[in-house]
Amino acid sequence: MSAGDDYKVPPMSWAAIGGRAEHFRRQFGLDAFPEAPVVELIEQVLDYQLGMLRFEVGSHHEMGSAEGYTCPNGEFIMLREDVYEKACAGEGRARFTAAHELGHWALHTNVPLARAKRGDGTKPYCLAEPQANQFAAQFLMPQTFIYATDREQDLVDRFGVSWDAAHHRLRSIRKSGGR
Repeated sequence: MSAGDDYKVPPMSWAAIGGRAEHFRRQFGLDAFPEAPVVELIEQVLDYQLGMLRFEVGSHHEMGSAEGYTCPNGEFIMLREDVYEKACAGEGRARFTAAHELGHWALHTNVPLARAKRGDGTKPYCLAEPQANQFAAQFLMPQTFIYATDREQDLVDRFGVSWDAAHHRLRSIRKSGGR
């Protein structure tokens, strides 16, 4: 997907997306560890070891404002070079971007897409971008490792995410009646 675009996709509940994220962590032996090495998973495991996709780093000139892009056919995930460098350095927002693109790959490969118009009333659970964000949040911050007493900084430190991502995740969990 590219920056600013959104697409209608088959509806999926946040719980179902969370199940996919948990399954993904379990499948690659990451379920026992709070912080998931998302860039290494995409680049080293899914690309180099398993050949399930091609990982690419795009130039700022080539990608413009798009921080990441996932091929709708699942052939590749591309991160803009500055985002890739920051994600490799552990910067939380960039790690979320990588996990977001992984979410598109895991949820939307070979799924029919229809362009959505902003404000057309399409529910978030029927849109590719919110679904990918939900996958990223649940992949990077599994509820198993989140406690009732946690504050944003606890999640930042435990999961290597941004304060904003931690804030949204805690708000979402509390809103749904979780911890």
